Amino acid sequence: MPIFHPPVYSKHTDAKKGTVETCYTFSIEFSTDDQCISFIANDVEDVSESAVRAILSENNEWITQFVQQFMQASSKLFAKPYTVEQINKITKHLYKEFVYDQSFPATITLLPTTIKILSGIFWVQWDYRCKPVMIDIPVLFETEPTTTAINTLPDQEILENVEELNLDDLTIDGNATDVDFEWNRSDRFYDKQKVKEARLKAKLAQYKAERQMRMYYDKYGNEMSDTDVDSESSDESSDEEVQL
Repeated sequence: MPIFHPPVYSKHTDAKKGTVETCYTFSIEFSTDDQCISFIANDVEDVSESAVRAILSENNEWITQFVQQFMQASSKLFAKPYTVEQINKITKHLYKEFVYDQSFPATITLLPTTIKILSGIFWVQWDYRCKPVMIDIPVLFETEPTTTAINTLPDQEILENVEELNLDDLTIDGNATDVDFEWNRSDRFYDKQKVKEARLKAKLAQYKAERQMRMYYDKYGNEMSDTDVDSESSDESSDEEVQL
C-alpha cells in the first residue's frame, strides 16, 4: 500500500475569477513491492499523453482501489465521508513530460506521485519509471565438484609422502594385552585361510587322480596294481605340482 503524506496547505489566486482558492497537496510514496500500472513501450509514441490516457482507462479497477486507499488513509481530514464514485466525477489527470534516454523496448511503470485538491477538482499527477527490457535466457550451470577439506587440530600438521604401515614390521611387547588379542585374531584368520587352501589342493589332487584312473581304464581295460599306482603317483608327485 502506498504512503500518503499529510497535505501541504497553500493558497492560489484564480486568474479568471480573481478569487483566492485553498489548495491541499498530498505527496505519495510507493515502494518497489507495490503493484502499479506497467506496460511495454516499443517507442516514444507509446508513452504519449493520449496513449497513457488510454492505458489508465484500461486500468480503471486499479485507480478505483488507489482512490479507496487514499480516502481511508485521509478520512479524518475531510468534513464528510466521500465515496469513490463522487471522487471519480471530479478527478482529472496530469501527466509529467516523458523523458527517457535509453533504448526501446522499455518497461514503463505509471505512478501517481501527488494528489492536489483545488477549486473542487481532484487532480492526480502521474510520473514514470522506465527500465529497458533485457534479454534473460535461463541457463543451467554445471556445479563444480567440491573438495572435502581435512580438519586438523590446532597443533596438528598434514604430512605428505607418508608410507603405509606394515603390521609385520611391528615388534610386540610380551606384556601387551590388546595388541596380543588383535594379533591372535589375525593369526587365526591366516591359519583358516591356509586350511582352506590345503583343502582345495587336496580336492584338485583327488580330481586329477580320478581322471588319470579313468583314462588308464579306458586305454588298458584292467585294474592297476598297488605297485603300479605307487610308482606312478611317486613319479607324478616328483614331476608335477598342483596349480591353483
